[in-house]
Amino acid sequence: MHEPGHEDGFDAEGLEATLENVERLTAFGTLISSLEYLAAGKSFADDDLLSWDVARTRHKALAGRVGDLLTPLMKSPGINVVFAARAAGSIVLLVPRAPSAAKTTATAVLTASNYALHLRTPYGSDGSEHISMITYTSLLASRLARSDERAQQACMHFIALQSCLSYGVAGISKLVSPVWRNGTAVRDIFRTHMYGHSRVYELLKSKPWAARLLAWVTITGETGFPLVLVAPKPVARGILASGLSFHGGNAVFMGLNRFLWAFLGTYPAVAYTSRNLGPIRGRSKSRLVARLTGSKR
Repeated sequence: MHEPGHEDGFDAEGLEATLENVERLTAFGTLISSLEYLAAGKSFADDDLLSWDVARTRHKALAGRVGDLLTPLMKSPGINVVFAARAAGSIVLLVPRAPSAAKTTATAVLTASNYALHLRTPYGSDGSEHISMITYTSLLASRLARSDERAQQACMHFIALQSCLSYGVAGISKLVSPVWRNGTAVRDIFRTHMYGHSRVYELLKSKPWAARLLAWVTITGETGFPLVLVAPKPVARGILASGLSFHGGNAVFMGLNRFLWAFLGTYPAVAYTSRNLGPIRGRSKSRLVARLTGSKR
């Protein structure tokens, strides 16, 4: 007989802790980004770059009645209410002893507002926002299925697989790009106003070999990241540590702090999935050995 919560080699005991860790890390990043948006509220003013009157013209539906209904929240200063709600929801998830119902409500608010903000302003949307959408949607599903352990496990595995897919696709897209392989792309990124760093740019410009090295370290790290799911535990930990270092460096030198917390928030799910694939790999190996042994008899 199997012990309860250990069917098919899954670690049920660590599931709840994994959910909480994913929630807290992702929520901390959302809190920071929400406060940043509140501080830059003028960007959403009617006479500024991200005006709702301009943004709603992108879709026919938003230009009509649907857009009119959304205007109170999408137009400044209403948009600040959305960011404030996201900050409040993040704080709820960061409180360890907050009631479960409150955390479920907070997760629902963060999930819905993620999609609303993407509809409101897709410009400048990046991988961190996409992975946050996936994480919050999965967290909400897991909270709504608290009585179904397998459904919760599926949510954790989905977050892990999406995280690995994001890294793998990013790495492959760089691998097939000549400007990434020769280091030009990584050098020129540091030349930009939004993601640039003048000192790093000058260094990479004067030392092309350093630009190529940095480019290939990035390509190799991203392309190889999905191996974390099947690698031995020490190697898997090393891959996660290298990912953390990668995002930490991007936060310091490129200002991509949202990437740091969005992807770091998926790491507990990645570690959980990697850990639980171990027993499956072990049983598969045992079955293979048994078959080979049986075939010789």
